[in-house]
Amino acid sequence: MALITLRQLLDHAAENSYAVPAFNINNMEQGLSILKAAQSVDAPVIIQASRGARTYAGDIMLSHMVKALSEMYPSIPICMHQDHGNSEATCLSAIRHGFTSVMMDGSLESDMKTPASYEYNIDITAKVTFSAHAV
Repeated sequence: MALITLRQLLDHAAENSYAVPAFNINNMEQGLSILKAAQSVDAPVIIQASRGARTYAGDIMLSHMVKALSEMYPSIPICMHQDHGNSEATCLSAIRHGFTSVMMDGSLESDMKTPASYEYNIDITAKVTFSAHAV
């Protein structure tokens, strides 16, 4: 099965009354273990990459790993999710590299230390949402 969006996955889960696990990955071994387990129970999964994982493994590597997992386990729906993006650039980079879902965490400014204003949170989230919906 091709990669799917978080909306597609969560809508199906809500309609059929089940929960969906989300796993942060950094390497191939984690991805293989997660998909092997998902296949054993015929369950969809959310594969997430944090900013740290993206720094460690790199966007290109993570993107290709998850795409390879979707080819190796074609019966398992997979959402490739950017977990807690800290800026518009972080989220746009994830979108550019094939992530099918992004989360913009606007509770802090891009340094991930300074508490953000409510207005900042709304503004940055709206910008990321606009860009994501365009794709």
